[in-house]
Amino acid sequence: MDKRFRSLSLIVYIIISAFTAVLSLAAVLLELPQPWQYVVIGAAILLGGCAAALFTSSLLKAERRYHGADYAAMIDSITGGVLVLDGDARVYRASRDARYYLELPDFALKMYKTDAIKDEELLRCVALAEKGESSLTEFTSRGKTLRVLVDPVIFSGQIVGTMLLFLDMGEQLSLQKLRREFTANVSHELKTPLTSISGYAEMIAAGIATGSDVPEFASRIQKESKRLLALISDIIRLSSLDEGAQTDRAPVDLAEVADECCDVLARSAEEHGVSLELDAERLMIEGSRSLLSEMLYNLIDNGIRYNKKGGSVHITVRGGSVCVEDTGIGIPQEHLPHVFERFYRVDKSRSKQTGGTGLGLAIVKHIAEKYGAEPQIESEEGRGTRITLAFPQDRILTERN
Repeated sequence: MDKRFRSLSLIVYIIISAFTAVLSLAAVLLELPQPWQYVVIGAAILLGGCAAALFTSSLLKAERRYHGADYAAMIDSITGGVLVLDGDARVYRASRDARYYLELPDFALKMYKTDAIKDEELLRCVALAEKGESSLTEFTSRGKTLRVLVDPVIFSGQIVGTMLLFLDMGEQLSLQKLRREFTANVSHELKTPLTSISGYAEMIAAGIATGSDVPEFASRIQKESKRLLALISDIIRLSSLDEGAQTDRAPVDLAEVADECCDVLARSAEEHGVSLELDAERLMIEGSRSLLSEMLYNLIDNGIRYNKKGGSVHITVRGGSVCVEDTGIGIPQEHLPHVFERFYRVDKSRSKQTGGTGLGLAIVKHIAEKYGAEPQIESEEGRGTRITLAFPQDRILTERN
């Protein structure tokens, strides 16, 4: 019994006992004839007993209603939904989600199973549960694929009902699809440079390549090897981010990180004929310096790779945000919603030429979201691209010039 119901019961029983004692004492003090004393005392005890019985009955009903509301709330909170049928195959309890998936009215109690469940496979599973067998099936409703666990409800060795547990498989199916696509893409991306490396190596080993061809083929093997190593490195990094690997947490100045990335990429920018411009003020974020550095490195590196001869990449760290803007080839509008997807490339031939893996921006998005920053991209084909990462105020430790 609930604590508050026990306390109330104790108080009421004390009052009833006191009432009975007072009547009995009054009969004695008033010096009534002995037979009348017995009558008054007996009547007091009888009235007290009747009052206690009525109170106990009302209390148990109230407690059942109270806990019934608790159970209903608990069942409604289960993601996916629960439907319970009693021993007569009628609805005993139906959660909000179960009513939604089965298209039941709000007051579905006492509905017979064939009225509440229209799907033949579900009814077959219910029939098995009524015989004591558990089963698992799939059920599609309102555009969602649900996995339904159907179990018998057993009490004291007897089957007293059936429970159907509905589990929304939408997210799991999406993850499975994502894994399949990722595996297929990884296989393809790994196969391409490996095929080139194998082909050039075989030509050299077979003596097909002449003296002047060997240095060129070796150079191509080296280029494809670097591309392969970069791809493997990015795949490992994404896998680590997906698994939520723990990272160091320390104050990191994004202005310093941006300056370091510019120094590292200065040679690449020079080779591409692109100038780097940094406009930064102190911006402190608590996080992993290596992750934040990788995020900015990928943004700046993309700005260099997909730029024009004589172009520029402007990096701004100011006002709680980081912005990387280039004067490069730009991105067509129809591609903008997809550029942060894994292995997505706007121009595959250009990516192959520049050595891009198709994972750089996916890594940027993943790291940025760890720190509450959603990447915003603006681009115009032929005129350049701007990517902005705005950090929420609660992630910024200090911000001063």
